[in-house]
Amino acid sequence: MKHFSLLFSFFLVTTISFGQITKGNWLVGGSGSLYSYNENANYPTATYNAKYTNIDLSASIGYFPTDKLTLGLRPYLLIEKGSSSGGGAVNSLRLAVGPFARYYLLKEDKQFNLLVDGSYQFGINQESHGDKPKGRFNTLSLMTGVEVFFNSSVGLELLIGYKHQLITFDNNPSAFSSDRKGLQTSIGFHFHLEKK
Repeated sequence: MKHFSLLFSFFLVTTISFGQITKGNWLVGGSGSLYSYNENANYPTATYNAKYTNIDLSASIGYFPTDKLTLGLRPYLLIEKGSSSGGGAVNSLRLAVGPFARYYLLKEDKQFNLLVDGSYQFGINQESHGDKPKGRFNTLSLMTGVEVFFNSSVGLELLIGYKHQLITFDNNPSAFSSDRKGLQTSIGFHFHLEKK
């Protein structure tokens, strides 16, 4: 009976609560993404195609300038390990940061809300093989999905969408560019901090 009471209390709390997606509030959180993509790489003397799957982590720090709209910054970290038939072993570190915008589609008092999220990040990358090539990293992401609020401050999001990454290495003889496009799914937690 004790377990039933706890379960019922949790259900009651989660069904009567809602997220703070109103003007003046803050959004802080993070997410992990599973990203599957096709790569077209162009070296000065050759090109190749490959297919990869990545797991990456990003954070979100945003502000609601108006109800249901969040604007902010999104830091990003990716450590990639693997191999491809055209490029051998791959061990990469990518760091990036950039703006994001998120809009919630339903009313503010809903326990769950549909949303659209777009971001652009730019930064650096470095690989640990050979002459340790360095270069630039740009990514564009457009996602949609749902955020379920456990209470007025905490939400769990499930998103799906499109991601496009452009990776370039400048130092010779490893200069090349890589254009990656594909489907991304993401899961994350966010804290909605109320205005005082």
